Amino acid sequence: MNRLEALLAELDDDQKLAVMHGEGPLLVVAGAGSGKTRVLTYRIAALLARGLAQPHEILAVTFTNKAAREMAERVESLVGGSLRGGFVGTFHRFALKLLRNHAREAELPERFAIADEDEQRQILDRVMKRLEIPSTRLTPRAARSRISAAKNALLGPKELESRARGDAERLVAELYAAYQDELRSAAAVDFDDMLLGAVSLLEHHDALRKSLVSRFRWLLVDEYQDTNLAQARLVRLLGGKTPNLTAVGDEDQSIYRWRGAEVENILHFEAAYPTAHVVTLGRNYRSAEPILRAAAAVIERNSRRRPKKLSSEVGSGAPVTVYLAADEADEARFVADEIGRLRGSVSPGEIAVLFRVNAQSRPFEAEMVRRALPYVVVGGTRFWERKEVRDALAYLRLLVAPDDVLAFRRAIHVPARGIGQVAMEHLERAAATWGVPVPEAARRLPVELSPRARLAVGEFNTLLGELRALAADAPAAEVVRRLLDRSGLAAQYGSEDEDDRARRANLDQLVAAAAEATERDLDLSGFLDEVALLTDADVRREGDAVQLSTLHAAKGLEFAAVFLVGMEDGLLPLRREGNGEADEEEERRLAYVGMTRAQRRLFLTFARVRRVNGQLLSGRPSPFLLDVPRELVDDRTAAAGRDPFRSHAPQPHRHGARSPADFREEHSGPRSTDHGPRSSSRHPDGWRPGLKIRHATFGSGVILQVQGTGAQTRLVIFFDRAGRKTLIPSLAKLERA
Repeated sequence: MNRLEALLAELDDDQKLAVMHGEGPLLVVAGAGSGKTRVLTYRIAALLARGLAQPHEILAVTFTNKAAREMAERVESLVGGSLRGGFVGTFHRFALKLLRNHAREAELPERFAIADEDEQRQILDRVMKRLEIPSTRLTPRAARSRISAAKNALLGPKELESRARGDAERLVAELYAAYQDELRSAAAVDFDDMLLGAVSLLEHHDALRKSLVSRFRWLLVDEYQDTNLAQARLVRLLGGKTPNLTAVGDEDQSIYRWRGAEVENILHFEAAYPTAHVVTLGRNYRSAEPILRAAAAVIERNSRRRPKKLSSEVGSGAPVTVYLAADEADEARFVADEIGRLRGSVSPGEIAVLFRVNAQSRPFEAEMVRRALPYVVVGGTRFWERKEVRDALAYLRLLVAPDDVLAFRRAIHVPARGIGQVAMEHLERAAATWGVPVPEAARRLPVELSPRARLAVGEFNTLLGELRALAADAPAAEVVRRLLDRSGLAAQYGSEDEDDRARRANLDQLVAAAAEATERDLDLSGFLDEVALLTDADVRREGDAVQLSTLHAAKGLEFAAVFLVGMEDGLLPLRREGNGEADEEEERRLAYVGMTRAQRRLFLTFARVRRVNGQLLSGRPSPFLLDVPRELVDDRTAAAGRDPFRSHAPQPHRHGARSPADFREEHSGPRSTDHGPRSSSRHPDGWRPGLKIRHATFGSGVILQVQGTGAQTRLVIFFDRAGRKTLIPSLAKLERA
């Protein structure tokens, strides 16, 4: 059996069709768990085995560094070596490499900086103060989001201004222009500028574009449903007139519209590439049949999608478990109970609790702590965003780019060396007067600096000079180690305080990361570029612990058991002002993505009442939940006398909860329940559900239930800080709020 026959023997019929497609555009519609990564990697291997492509003619792009690494490793394993001269990586890595190699043509400094999120926020803060834009009118976060959306749509400040309707949009355009001026003066680009710059470079330099089209004859794009306009345009430019383009994706899993993704790119693929061949992968290798059927029932109600049917290769399995909780504390207890039962057959690291918004994690964290269950919150402060790590990276950036203004502004102040606001103003004014970057002004030591500031700045310059000389020859790890020692960055965390120990451990990890980069033949400059390209999409499974994660952060992962919690109308789908059909369909896709992360067990939960922004809200079940066919469901709620799927006469329920059938009679979306769960009578002592109270230890709360009378009275109370408590009012010393 030759290599090609061996490759094809490992594929199903649909996968073979995609892998063996010849020249011309190809769209592979790859449903959840259908083997899209296998198709991409095997297609590259087959192109090489058939002699249709040489390694240097391959350009394969995806969205996360993790996915790119896995793709490259699998290709190298299949072909028995590296893709010499080819490219497998993220869109942003390709764009950055292009801009680094052609900085002059792109009208960028040779060693331009990459502004991280915190630096972008600081620039916007300065610009907004200068333009006297109050945060009540536009927050830096909202401004950054609007500017990012404009860049992803290939709009510069002038184009955005020409499209502006009203003062608010004109203000954003003005801020965008000023923000770009600040970046330019700092010799920096932000993350979105990489794509925008790459597109502009290819559009304005035809010879360069033609050389790349000639070199990369085979383009492969993963997760095509997540491309924005800039990425789709970049692919179009690289493909030339007759593109050998393979796009793999699934419109049902397009969940990043909020950061520029255009689901229309995949829906209209055949219109953009009229000669395209379409292959749909119809077999799911991840989820048991009940999970797959439940997810299909949810997603098939979307109108903007290709009809498709996935069959499970896993086979039959346990039904989907549904539970109606009294409140979020009851929901967390149920989830923890079920995790306890699962642990006999499933390790904690194979279990995920998925929710729509980060704030939902609190009751689950509290319950995990009480049960001593190992857990990790995915998407917390990433290693590369931690203060001590970013401080060290600022120094390293100055070693490879001495005039990196953004890095200078950070590094000069850590550790504290007596350079205050007045000294910085002197440096800024001197830089403006001399027409040089601030770091260059600091090297000239302006006479306006006080003797103390001149000494501190001089010592800082000397330190950078010594480290820069070291970096010319020494490996990155040695440079980082010497930096931490000579700068005092490590010494400032010298105590045995737990926080200081953790920070020292992070700095040790930075040295280890630099050593790994050296093993991959990266110099210090390459190491810093690699760090700058890391994003929050690069989610990693963290040890043998239950994963608490937003639905967005769980994309691309899979777990033996998944708890999709908070399935209430208003939370999933998340209801916001101005929600339209496009938002509703994306929320449905988000639910579908969450459900299809599950391999063997899927649990869907929702709560009768939930504390949101300090207010007790009553909800009804998500319409997505009600789409799940009843025959697929193991209804734990019904066992407690509540039926989430069929109307029936209201019954007494524990914790005062009511059936979702009752909710259907109420208005849609969550509503305030200042009067609490309905009660036919007041308690003789004046206690009643919905009454707001205060406790000396637990703080503010609201009564959920009143149990018993007289000396036997018990109050079930939900406290903002402490969660659900049952107290004896005569002993608890409660005050009415």
